[in-house]
Amino acid sequence: MNRSSALALLDLGDDASLDHIQSAFRKRAKQAHPDLNGGTDAHLRRLILARDLLLRQLKTGVNPTETIDELADPAEILRLTPEQAVNGGVIVQDVPMPLELIRDNGPNRSLMHTRSLRIALPKGLRHGDRLRLKASRAGTAEHLFRIEITRDERMHVAGNDLWMTAEVDARRVSGGGPVSIDTPHGPQDLFLGRTTDGACLCLKGLGLPATATHAAGDLYVRLAATALPARPASDLLSEFHKRWA
Repeated sequence: MNRSSALALLDLGDDASLDHIQSAFRKRAKQAHPDLNGGTDAHLRRLILARDLLLRQLKTGVNPTETIDELADPAEILRLTPEQAVNGGVIVQDVPMPLELIRDNGPNRSLMHTRSLRIALPKGLRHGDRLRLKASRAGTAEHLFRIEITRDERMHVAGNDLWMTAEVDARRVSGGGPVSIDTPHGPQDLFLGRTTDGACLCLKGLGLPATATHAAGDLYVRLAATALPARPASDLLSEFHKRWA
């Protein structure tokens, strides 16, 4: 932001005085304040920057080439697990908010506070997506979030696809047979042929769900052969009857 854009934002002329700047800022900040009139956090921040730039130049001398950095991305980061990206749901997020104490007389004061927001997540959010939380009622603010999907050693997202590691009984890996793998889409019952530790399976369509702008992804499962304890004979018998009844 430079002097010209700051003046335009506050609707001031080049000869604006201290009183003019303060009065114009109070008027527009009240209109844009997230806690008063349903304005946006980003707009209020730009008004604060414009006021600060003009007041500094009034004190130190006008420099038409001086600029002040604006936020490159006004969106707050919203971090989701791969499971939340797949299934959506409701989360509560604490969001930092600028609180500009607007006084009719005397200097204003800028503080920071947090607000807990209840956010309904649609299914199939991707890394880098923007999620706009609309005002729930008149007089409340909208919020813009940028999605970041977390990763760990067990699971991560790559584009539309999910990649995960599943511990499988080493006897099933080497000798084949039925296995059940827990995924973000729920348990998946598979029949393995003979394979090796570290082998990768591709489960079509079980990555991130399709949305209006993204195709459905696939799920890639790396098998980690593990010496699991033997299952009770009663469980094995029950499984046999279910499969062959």
